[in-house]
Amino acid sequence: MSTAIVIIFIGIFIFWGHYLAAIFEKRGIPDVLGLMLIGMVLGPITGLVDTRSFDSFGKLFSHLVLVFILFESGTDLKISEVQKSFKLSAGITVVGFFVTWIVLTALTFVIFKISILSCLFIGAALGGTSSAVVVGLVRKIKVSPKTSTILIMESVETDVFTLAIPISILGLMITGHIDVNMVLSQFLASLIIALMLGMGGAFLWSWIINKFPDLKSTKFSTPAFLFILYGITEYLNFSGPLTALSFGIAIGNMKYFEPRIFERFIPNHDIVLPADERSFFSEIVFLLRTFFFLFIGMSIQIHRIDWLIWGALMTLALCIARILYVPLVVPKSTAVLDKAVISSMIPKGLGAAVVATLPFQRGVPDGDIIQAICFSLILFSTVFTVLFFFLINKGISMPFYRFIYGKDKTVVSSEQ
Repeated sequence: MSTAIVIIFIGIFIFWGHYLAAIFEKRGIPDVLGLMLIGMVLGPITGLVDTRSFDSFGKLFSHLVLVFILFESGTDLKISEVQKSFKLSAGITVVGFFVTWIVLTALTFVIFKISILSCLFIGAALGGTSSAVVVGLVRKIKVSPKTSTILIMESVETDVFTLAIPISILGLMITGHIDVNMVLSQFLASLIIALMLGMGGAFLWSWIINKFPDLKSTKFSTPAFLFILYGITEYLNFSGPLTALSFGIAIGNMKYFEPRIFERFIPNHDIVLPADERSFFSEIVFLLRTFFFLFIGMSIQIHRIDWLIWGALMTLALCIARILYVPLVVPKSTAVLDKAVISSMIPKGLGAAVVATLPFQRGVPDGDIIQAICFSLILFSTVFTVLFFFLINKGISMPFYRFIYGKDKTVVSSEQ
């Protein structure tokens, strides 16, 4: 394919991404679903694009997406909001993640007969929900503000689990052997040093940007510094992704992490990303995620129909599990409609997709299977979420949820 044609397609896909985002706003159909389907048409269905031709560019692209999405996720995670909504969201966040982790680990181990570490990786990577899909959908249905907060905070808080835990497991998969003492020491060392580099890098960047005010007028200085931190951490064989995540969290919540002693030596130490720079980051992430979900669609192996079928069945198992544990983690007074919406929110997002590519890139033996399973579940979890949400919004499936959860107490009391 000529360079001119490639450039034309890039422009078309950018417009297509914006169009799908607008459709998501109006109709509630997630743009990631449309992007993956287009990718499937271009890749495995018609064979117009062969993902193997990307080679090293695909690895670099995945790392770029990972760095930006982790940084943006970190800056969006507001400690103050987490503190306010922690009691509301903690139960479903923790229970939801670990139930999903256990269910998927058990199913992948039984079905695919791969190593336990690979199964644990898959379960952990897919343990959260996609904030992009969740936030867009909860705006389109009349649930209580409390329920909206729970779902949004769950999607934000689980990012920490679904990024940090599988990346730590990946380190164990690469070493190839498990010694409990060595595993714990390596895990803690990687975690602590990555967090120190991320947090320390945030303080250093805060000092630099206040020492040299001209840097504040640039748009790419912060990403450039982030790339340096990420590269140094990876070069030292520690977790670059965790460094990027902790750097973003610290940048977005500096006043919660800044040691008091710094105030004496470094005035105006706090750093706040201006609105135009946040908008710049959002546009970069939008472009990267547009092409990345196209890449996911291209990479789905439809010639392995058995893998796709198992992906759909495993997603269905997650739906059933969520329906069962929702009453245990939300207040009994929660309306049936709210419980139904909470139980339908299982979409897996960009963070899971990016993390899923790492084992294959690092040459892990089960890397291709891990990537295929994760991509399949990302596709079907989005499809199922859209389907269940549509049925709930139209009232078609509400009798089922009333049978499972019982009628609202307010309805019963009014009848009496």
